[in-house]
Amino acid sequence: MVISVLMMALVTYAQDKHSENYIRQRIATIYQGVGKSTYDADGNRVDYIHSHFNRDSAYCSQRYYALMKQALEICDKTDDILFDYDHWICGQDFSDDWSCKVAKVYNVTDSTALVNLNIHNFSDTETTIALRFERNDWYIDDFSPTDDGEDDKAYFRRIISDYYTKNRE
Repeated sequence: MVISVLMMALVTYAQDKHSENYIRQRIATIYQGVGKSTYDADGNRVDYIHSHFNRDSAYCSQRYYALMKQALEICDKTDDILFDYDHWICGQDFSDDWSCKVAKVYNVTDSTALVNLNIHNFSDTETTIALRFERNDWYIDDFSPTDDGEDDKAYFRRIISDYYTKNRE
């Protein structure tokens, strides 16, 4: 009896994390500090872009972060630039009135979901992010998912593949 009650609680808990409301709240939590300034332990204002906090490792899926990190290491070796913009704010700079709102949560499965965002950064931009459920929560798995596979992860893989193809000996 106790085991079945525990199993039912776990199923209910898992279903809650797959609800639209939970996913909306998770995205709000993830994007809470993006485009904003925060304060360090001494009360000094710190621009999040120059913060030591790594939003990518904290809020991206393990596979996305591993690919991005490998592509970044290659770009460091080749003096290339991986991104010429901040993928969190959809721009190079952020406006004082930067904001992000979840427009739609859809295609939710046990392990993936898509979220349409409305980002205001000097102007309004609509974008989609892909989420992956891992480590018992939702993490961003791509900032520009596409049906044709030409997304961020494909871009990272291409950089990695091109580098190793050019540097074979």
